[in-house]
Formats: sequence, structure tokens, C-alpha cells
Amino acid sequence: MSQKLNTPKGTRDFSSLELKKREYLLNVLKDCFKSFNFQEIQTPSFENLTTLIGKYGDDEDNLMFKILSSGDKIKKADIDAFKNNKLSKFSNSLSDKALRYDLTVPLSRFISQNLNDISFPFKRFQTQLVWRAERPQRGRYREFLQCDVDIIGESNILHELECIKVYDSVFNRLGLPKVDLRINNRQILEGVSKLMKLETVTEIASVLDKTDKIGIDGVMKELKDRNLSDDSINLLKSLLDIKGTNQEKIENLRTIFDSNNIFLDGVDLLDEIIDTSQKFNLNNLNIKVDLSLARGLSYYTGTIIEVSSPKEYEIGSIGGGGRYDDLVQKNNPKLSGFGISFGFDRIFMILDELRLFPNELNSSKSFLFLNFGLELDSILSYLDKLREKNITCELYPSNVKIKKQLDYANQKGIDYVVIIGDEEVKSNIFKLKNMKSGSQSSIDISNLLSEIESIS
Repeated sequence: MSQKLNTPKGTRDFSSLELKKREYLLNVLKDCFKSFNFQEIQTPSFENLTTLIGKYGDDEDNLMFKILSSGDKIKKADIDAFKNNKLSKFSNSLSDKALRYDLTVPLSRFISQNLNDISFPFKRFQTQLVWRAERPQRGRYREFLQCDVDIIGESNILHELECIKVYDSVFNRLGLPKVDLRINNRQILEGVSKLMKLETVTEIASVLDKTDKIGIDGVMKELKDRNLSDDSINLLKSLLDIKGTNQEKIENLRTIFDSNNIFLDGVDLLDEIIDTSQKFNLNNLNIKVDLSLARGLSYYTGTIIEVSSPKEYEIGSIGGGGRYDDLVQKNNPKLSGFGISFGFDRIFMILDELRLFPNELNSSKSFLFLNFGLELDSILSYLDKLREKNITCELYPSNVKIKKQLDYANQKGIDYVVIIGDEEVKSNIFKLKNMKSGSQSSIDISNLLSEIESIS
């Protein structure tokens, strides 16, 4: 019995129609990025493990697809780590490379290697596959396309505002309904962790990052399971329960931080972004201060943002990003970065369900020459000349019943069928059948190329 073949879990095949839709979405994204003067780069599909490890956080490090070493390198495996159940350390000893987990860390490596050739601020966009060993679910895959824009240079509020406007422009071009863009600042979370008497914000960041999935009560329970004190947990809950407008939340937070001698830089920056964004013409975004927003990746240091999916499509965020000061080069203020990412697959799902893809995904027409068993020389000559002009055309491969050939044209979505049989050759004409309307016209065969070119 033959073995059943399947795609690896968390990966997909794409049909021709799906690829056309994906290409449409990708082109909208790229065209928008280019209109903001972001420049495209590409990086390898895998990086040295030392480039990736330690940049994201322990949980994320464990989700990397590592590439198994071969030859003599395999002898360096840390057997003691395996015996002592230190599986992460053991797996690292078996590998010195991994598939990229995101596009931001490879970007930081790219900039470090090319500092002398880059003009700052450096605005780049990148649309490439990334891989994560997560549990697959609706809208979440192990192999997926990530679409990023980043600005590297001295920290400037205009970088945050420009990236927010990029989100708004893309969603507006796609015709998406209005969505919430949630915003916070990692410096605010640092202040919260001090109020909770914690050593570092990492003790709460990864748990807060699950708020969308498990809710505030779920976050409190998980923090209790991590042995945080009741006083710390209750204080966090009281902060997350702050209600009101963006301005009311900011002023509430400012009062609490000020009375406890906690730096207000993060609060001031959040206030400035909210105030300035109101002067922008935002068509598709509602900006909302969300103190539960953490963005689990450990390289974020300042403003963080996340775009929620439309309320009727609860499939998680469809975008997110933030400020990272030390990822490219530690303590170098000239190399601060701010970047955002688009959840390509989730946006695709929403467009598909809302039927927002154009009916005509490809404006060029396609032509099928029916096969009547004639000498191929003249037919192939027509095909060659049409293809030189980038006109999509093909010859049905065998002389079979016309119905079968027409069925093939319908199944492939061919726009026009070209009919040149014995009768047409004798009368020096060809027939052109519109497969959508069913109409058919007879045209002088000397005009075949010009006629097809005029409607393609």
C-alpha cells in the first residue's frame, strides 16, 4: 500500500488563482511602500545561529527551525546537555545555522555589514518567507510571508507616524473596514514593572503578549502561577483596568508614575504621538492606547504598536511593530530603528471572505489555438510572434474533439479561442471566439496578429 503524501504541518500549496490573489495583495503592499520611498532589500533564507539566538527571547528562540550540522561538525554535539535534559542547549550544539525567524534581525545584520555604504535614515522594505515552529491554527502557519518596512536612523517621532500612515494607506487601498491600531511604549512597561517591584519587564512582557488570547483574567492567573506576589498582580490589574479616552488614560498614568518618581519619557512620547496623529488624515485606523500591549519580542525598547483584525474577523492581529534602539549597534543613537510588519496571510483571508479582491486579477487576455491537425509550422509561428509581445497563448496539444478542447479552455479560464481549420485556411480567415460572452467573429487571417494584439 502506497504511503499517503501530505504537505508538512503548517505549510500550504497554492493554486494558480490563489497565487494571482497573493500577487495582487503583494503588489498593493509594494506599491504603497515605494510611494513612501522605502527601498527593497533581500537577505538569505537562513542565518548563522549566533546572529539570531538571544535577540527574541527564550520562548521565541525555541521556535526556530535549526539546520542540522553535517560531517565532522556533528561530533561537537553536547551529549552532557542531552543527558541533563537541557534540550535547547543540546539542539544548539547540533546546529550553527537556522531559518530566519523574522526579517528585523537579518536587517540589523545587513546594516552592520554595510554601514559604510548606507545613507541614513535608511528606509527599507522586505517581503520574504520566514519560518517558526509554532502550533498551526487559523491564520497562523509555520512558513509564511512577512512584509516589513523599517526606518533606521536617529530616533524621531516622524518615523512612528510615517509607519502608522503606511498601515492606513495600505488598508485604504485594499478597501478594508476601519480597524484599531493599539499603541503602548516599552518604557511604560518598564515603569509598570518597577511599580510591581520586579527586576525586569521580561517577567511580565511575554505573559501580557497573550492578553488577546487568554484575556486579562488569564494573564493574572499565569502570573500567579509564576509566583508573582498578589500585591504586584493586583497593581498590574488596576493599571490595565484604567478606562477612558486616550488622553484620560495617559493623564492617569502620568499621575501614577509622577507620584512614584518613575521616568515619564515613555508617557510623554505616547502623548506626543497620539496628539500629532490626530493631525494626520487617517481613513482606516482608530488609534487606541492599550496598556496591556507588550509585543513579546525582547528587542523592542520604545513605542510598540499592533493592528487588530476587523471585529467580525477575530483572527488576531494583522500587523505590529515597534522601536528598537540597540538591535543594530548597542548604545548608538544614530542606529535606532522603527519598523512594522503586515500579517499577509491574515489580511489575505479577510480580503477573500469580504470579496475585496478585484474580479479581474489579470487585465491581459489569454488565447488558445484549437488543434485541427494542420501543419504546425504556421501555427507555431503565430505563437512565437505573440509571445514575443508578452501575449499569453498556447496551442492545444492534440487533435481531439472540439468539445474537449473548449472544456479545457473553460477550465483554465481562457479568454479567447482561435479557430483555424481546413475551411478557414481555404477561405483565408480565422475565427475568434469570446469564451465569456460566447460571441464569435470571422477576421481576415492576414490580420491575425494585429487583431489579437489589439484586444490582449
